[in-house]
Amino acid sequence: MSSASGLDGGGPDAQDAATSACENELRTWLADPLTARSLEQLATTLARRRGTREDARVGMPAG
Repeated sequence: MSSASGLDGGGPDAQDAATSACENELRTWLADPLTARSLEQLATTLARRRGTREDARVGMPAG
């Protein structure tokens, strides 16, 4: 769970909604300059980075 959804008590549902909204915004802004393959690669990279950050608990509340 991200630190933001942990703070507001929204939990996984709120995080899923926020992730979807963020991905839609990125798609809106990046669809023209990037090819479909580049968008897929970007999404994969961002997901991998997010997972690494969550595994390391970076940006998450302590305790």
